[in-house]
Amino acid sequence: MKRFCPSPFQYAVIRMDPVAMVEHFNDPIATSEARALDTKKYLVYLEMSLDLPFPTNFWYRYEVSVIATDLRAPEPDRGITPDMAIPIYPNTTHPHRRDPVYTESPFPFSNCYHWVANKTAVRIRRKPDKYD
Repeated sequence: MKRFCPSPFQYAVIRMDPVAMVEHFNDPIATSEARALDTKKYLVYLEMSLDLPFPTNFWYRYEVSVIATDLRAPEPDRGITPDMAIPIYPNTTHPHRRDPVYTESPFPFSNCYHWVANKTAVRIRRKPDKYD
């Protein structure tokens, strides 16, 4: 069933749209610089919707966890150590043999982790053809 906004509690691929982020400024220099940016795709887990999902919204805000392809780098000043990650099955690699998270359908990558304390907020634009 197609929905007018993505469902939380699922994995998604997102990318920034720098031009859309600056177009409301009506600034040709900012727009030109935004067009020159090389954007990448990011695998995330949609943790929680931060807005009520009305079909008239132009944007939907979510709290997301960015999915990593390796263990964390240590951040001693924040108390972060490399083992503060949870593998996503079929990945079973972890320094302390932590059990992986199992997904409902087979996860397509074999090297991914959820990092602990690694959340951010994003806005996802409403699509005319809806979301799967």
